[in-house]
Amino acid sequence: MSFSYRSGSLVFVTAAVVAGCSTDSKEPLRPGVDDSSQTYQGTPDADETAFWTALRDGDDTGRASAVSKMVADVAKDPGNGYSEFLIGASNFMPPTSVLAALAGGTMPSQFQVDGSAAMPYLMEAPNHLSDPFYLGFDEGLAADLELQAGNTAMGGPLFGEAVGYNHAATGYMSILNDLFQNNPSQALTDAYGLFDFCNGSAVDQGGADAMAYAGKMNAGTLVHRECYSGYFAPHGSPGELLIMAEVEALNGDTAASTAYFAALQTATDYPTWPLKPYVERRLAGEPVNGQLVAGIAATCGTCHTDALP
Repeated sequence: MSFSYRSGSLVFVTAAVVAGCSTDSKEPLRPGVDDSSQTYQGTPDADETAFWTALRDGDDTGRASAVSKMVADVAKDPGNGYSEFLIGASNFMPPTSVLAALAGGTMPSQFQVDGSAAMPYLMEAPNHLSDPFYLGFDEGLAADLELQAGNTAMGGPLFGEAVGYNHAATGYMSILNDLFQNNPSQALTDAYGLFDFCNGSAVDQGGADAMAYAGKMNAGTLVHRECYSGYFAPHGSPGELLIMAEVEALNGDTAASTAYFAALQTATDYPTWPLKPYVERRLAGEPVNGQLVAGIAATCGTCHTDALP
């Protein structure tokens, strides 16, 4: 299996101004406008909602249908940066069969990111986004495509700008790229960089803080919503804890890896996580496999799919 590249609660906002007997209704706030780093902001339209429903449900056909409709939507309304971001990001998402294979213990088939399909939307979206959460996520994905194509002159500065917008998402992308470059030592450095950011202070690098960190995930008290489970990433917490556990294992720190494996089992959503069988096999003695760890990190469904169909 190989991958070319990798990466709240729903809030509805309505506004009305009442004067005398008349009401002036405003358009709902679009996602991607206000800063949603802490809490999702805006009201997604029907096709954006269908996209997230399909991704959570592991419904590849439904996601493809939603993307097709969003493509038509932005052709009529090019100012919708949120839809443009979702269209571009969808090209990074392996089919649900990859998640099912990882859960079932078989080697997934190869997945290739369609960079040529993603890039026009990823490059256009920032012109219509002001939310740093989505600006950083979007520019991080675009930068990754540029870097993979060897265009460091554009990709490097673009990724640096993305980090400034969304340190959490770009931190995860860095870990993923380290794993695909077979550099577990750098992956560990970047993993602790991400956890330190999410925690708001340094996390012990021997696993002593694993349980406390998982507790903050469950309470939603880390500094950024990308750092724990929520509606749009129903299994973000065990997903991120598993990556840390496996990166520690790849670096030979059995004690720290064990601590994070124990911590991830305390995540409130762990009992329904599609990758729970993978964890159980690892706990039963299956050796760590760097290729599978990279595949888990690159499979968006690891965090974003609620249950296998």
